[in-house]
Amino acid sequence: MRDLLLTIYCPSTAKMYDFWVPTNMPVSQAIDLICEDIKSVENDNDIFHSIDDLVLCSYQNRQVLQHNLSFGQSGVKSGDKLALV
Repeated sequence: MRDLLLTIYCPSTAKMYDFWVPTNMPVSQAIDLICEDIKSVENDNDIFHSIDDLVLCSYQNRQVLQHNLSFGQSGVKSGDKLALV
């Protein structure tokens, strides 16, 4: 298992965050953890109204990552920039 360093842009806060995620982690699980971390860092539990509706989008290939695939299966590489929308 290899970890990836990703930069996540969150329009809800207008900030970028760096996250380490395992290559084999499903995107859906990462979204949950990323949202929890952002809420904690920003000390704001109301940033996201419905986590189930959020997706990660790749800046490099301009595609939405499928929730059921891992980052490795999605072709995400360390250093990639994603948007949480």
